[in-house]
Amino acid sequence: MADKTGAEAKGSRSAGNRAASDIRADVRMDGVYFFRSFASYPVNKRLDPGDFSYCFMVRKGNLRLTIDFPEPKSIDLAPGAIVGISGLAPHRIHSIETSGEAAAPDGFLRVPISEQIDAGSEVELLLGVVPSEKMALGNLIIGPIYLSHESSPECARRIWKAAEMLDEEFVGAGHEYGQAIIIRRIAEIIVINMTRSILENRGDGDGPEIGMVKSRGIITAIRAFLDAPLDDWSVDRLARMAGMSRTKFAEDFRRIVGRTPMQTLARMRLTLMARKMLTEDISVEAAADMAGYSSAAAFIRAFSREFGVTPLRWRKLQSADDGIGAH
Repeated sequence: MADKTGAEAKGSRSAGNRAASDIRADVRMDGVYFFRSFASYPVNKRLDPGDFSYCFMVRKGNLRLTIDFPEPKSIDLAPGAIVGISGLAPHRIHSIETSGEAAAPDGFLRVPISEQIDAGSEVELLLGVVPSEKMALGNLIIGPIYLSHESSPECARRIWKAAEMLDEEFVGAGHEYGQAIIIRRIAEIIVINMTRSILENRGDGDGPEIGMVKSRGIITAIRAFLDAPLDDWSVDRLARMAGMSRTKFAEDFRRIVGRTPMQTLARMRLTLMARKMLTEDISVEAAADMAGYSSAAAFIRAFSREFGVTPLRWRKLQSADDGIGAH
């Protein structure tokens, strides 16, 4: 690929800056909140599912994040790691090395941001929760956003500096004037720097995160699917929901998401069925019928293509520590 001229490079940087500004202006921080958490090994946790985008920050300990959407992936998290993750996607946060059986994953203990955590804890975390449907959907499609002092040193430093501001503002203090505003501003600092890390690592001003923010029609279509995932969806129907022509919708969707609309919806439907099998303990046959497959065998084949294991094997891996992360 030819090198960019100085003018082209400058234009790319300007586009990136405009894109970051678009995100900052478009994100609504009302309702954002932070809490602390701690744990002892072995750890086997989940963040609460829903229309949330989470900022997961590791202050102490070593953990592994395992996800199944948009692609099966495991990320090892050391102290200083920062991850943005959607509450719409099944995920698990657990010990890297474990022995024996473990109970089904549960939620994190929530400690108010104004309280200190026992210094003897093996794992110490800071979590931010943004109740934003748009951010949760964007984060769902592009997958977790991972930062560390090695991968994005400046952005990670700024985010941890924002975390220090939380400590200075809230630890040992009562309710003071303007604290809600400070929380929103700190959340903005975190989101903007996570966006900057994407732009820096990608090297240009366009890509999934920026596209998801700008493409309201595609977000509307995905939200409609999530509201009724078992309906009989087609590209034509999704395009109508998006207010776009079929061709324009299909082209923009593939450019932004990296898959065709129907490939993405098939995986999202399988992901939702995977979550249902785990939380409601339904049979493979029932899941196949709900998802619209002609037989349990067809469902198993589709599930295995997407996740690399059969539904029963996947459920076993999610319910016990043996083999976790072996994608």
